[in-house]
Parts: sequence; structure tokens; C-alpha cells
Amino acid sequence: MRAKQGFAAGAGLRAAGKLTNAKTVDGASATTAPSTFEPENTIRNEGVRGGTRGSPTLGRMAAVKVFQGEKRLRTQGGLSVRDITDEVAEAVRESGVRDGIVCVYSPHTTCCVRVNEFENGFLEDFATLLRRLVPSETYYAHDDWDRRTENVCEEDMELGNGHAHCMSMLLGSAGEAIPVRGGDLCLGTWQRVLFLELDRERDRRWLVQVVGS
Repeated sequence: MRAKQGFAAGAGLRAAGKLTNAKTVDGASATTAPSTFEPENTIRNEGVRGGTRGSPTLGRMAAVKVFQGEKRLRTQGGLSVRDITDEVAEAVRESGVRDGIVCVYSPHTTCCVRVNEFENGFLEDFATLLRRLVPSETYYAHDDWDRRTENVCEEDMELGNGHAHCMSMLLGSAGEAIPVRGGDLCLGTWQRVLFLELDRERDRRWLVQVVGS
């Protein structure tokens, strides 16, 4: 069964000049903005047999839906933070899943997805902390092209990003998993889903997968 086409939060790429609610915090920028979502043709309904004796819930036939999609965007660079909560919620609605889980993932080594508060003061504190822990002006062997012989990228030879890789490793996983109940994201009062750019301005994407019934 193909995913429905037309799931789009709008063509809000920065190049189109349609970002909204932009925030700039001590050199770090935070943005709430729509961007074109590209659902993949992978909604599947599968009957799942299973369960144990004495477990009527697990023992009966259950329909499991799997929805996968992708968003593309142009980041602002320089520790920019984009609020993608509404787009993730829209993917959940499009999937038809009422109860399950949604995974949001960044397939980049210098970006990540995090759940936290989208507030100017916190974003300023966070940017200050990262720059103190991982200063961009220090030496990084990753940027030393007299030594480095692996994963050669001409673009990186002009603009080093060793600090961005180190920041990404400190932040941990590249994505987040969020429970879905009643078709809604189970987020706390101030929790938002954030896409973090740790490198320069670049074309990026993030992936979403919704699984449940």
C-alpha cells in the first residue's frame, strides 16, 4: 500500500525566504520553519500473530502500520536549531497510527535530533556550553590534510569541521524515539523536537518512521 502523497508542511526552505519565527541566540540561530516532506512508499499493514497464554492482548490478531518519510531543508549553520515538532506530529497523523512510536533520525555526522525546550535563554546557554567544551579554533586532526587520508571531501578541505564532529559525539545518538498515544506525541509541557546543525550552512535531511496500530 503506497503512502498518501501530498503530506507537505509547505515549501519553507531558507532559500525560498519563508522561514518563520526565527531566533538568533549569541551566534546560534533557532528556527521554527516548515519544509517539504517526502513520504516514502512504505506504509505497510501486517497481521502480527503472537502472544502468550493468559495474554489476550498479545494473543489476538493485531494490525501494525509502518510509515516512513523524509524531510529536506537548508540549515543556517553555526549551531542553528530548528523546531520540527509540528512536522513530526503531521507525519504521525499521516501514518494513521494511533498508538505506537515515532523515530526521528538525522543521517548526518554533524547534525542530530534532540528533545528539549525551544527557548532563547536555554539555547544561548547551550551554545555557550558547546563552544566552551569544543572550541572551533583549536587544532583538530580531522582537519589536518597533511595527515588525513580517509573519507576525503573537497568541501571539508576548505572549511574544517572537526569541532562539529566532536560536538555531535558528545551529544550522543543521532535521533530520538517518542511514544505516540491516541495519535498524539507524548511530549512534556515544554518539550519540542529539535533539529540541530553543528556545522556550516548545508543541505540536510531528517528521516521519520512511525510504527504502531
